[in-house]
Amino acid sequence: MRRPARPRLAPTLLAFGSLFVLLAGSGCVTRLSRESFLDGNRIQVDLVREVKGFTTQKKGFEHPAIVSAERLVNVLNAVEIEEPEKGGGIVRQPAFHPEIVGEVAQALSNAFAEVGPDQEVSILAVRKEMRLGILHRKFLTSFLAHMKDGHLYLHLSRVEWPIPRDRDRLPKPRRDREPMDFRLVSGDLLYYFGPQELEIAWQDPTFRQAYRLPGSTGGERRRREVLEEAPMTQRERKQLLDEEDPVGSLDPEQLRALADLEEDRRAGRITEAAYQRARRQLLRSR
Repeated sequence: MRRPARPRLAPTLLAFGSLFVLLAGSGCVTRLSRESFLDGNRIQVDLVREVKGFTTQKKGFEHPAIVSAERLVNVLNAVEIEEPEKGGGIVRQPAFHPEIVGEVAQALSNAFAEVGPDQEVSILAVRKEMRLGILHRKFLTSFLAHMKDGHLYLHLSRVEWPIPRDRDRLPKPRRDREPMDFRLVSGDLLYYFGPQELEIAWQDPTFRQAYRLPGSTGGERRRREVLEEAPMTQRERKQLLDEEDPVGSLDPEQLRALADLEEDRRAGRITEAAYQRARRQLLRSR
């Protein structure tokens, strides 16, 4: 008597399953694991960790961390971006709209108090624009954040991104993607760590109160035609000539940030003075 034939899986499905098991078992697949921390109407917070195979990658972040929402408001209000405008010119504006900065700061403060040393915080903040009492448009600002070496690292993904009306799920921020063309403005206390990442000395007493970078828009949106070339001071020129070049001691993240900076200078997106200042911030001794 014949045995009934076994159901056969499609060859493509079998091959995919075998490949996944093989890669996962060998530890070659790196993925992001997201744990929901807050799922609100305007703010979504995830705790994100990298998993290779089945093992969480050790990060050694300085978490949990206690930082007040009031101080974070001052930090976030100091962050500004510059982006090219269609037809030419540069627009400089705050990275965090005044309507959302308080909620974002509180959510980030709460998350830092709970996040582990191998996780970073992912935040999506939605701003709703009303006209005549009716919802008109929604805008997304999203970023990743962690603490290390006594600094706050802020990697922005989207800033005031118009959310399509038919979009059901919001895109999550990732370090390997830059969905918008902008660069963060760096300076004292907000150090360059990449076109869209800052290393912020958040513990500095300056952030006990409102702080603005030189040339700040003061919380407004401002347009200019060309890059402003601020002259370098004699002190800056002397420091540039005297300092050693510790490129060989940089870690992979710093090397990538330095390469991005070099590319921005070659492409004419930043001035020579801005390049030299950002480079010194990146290479400064800790």
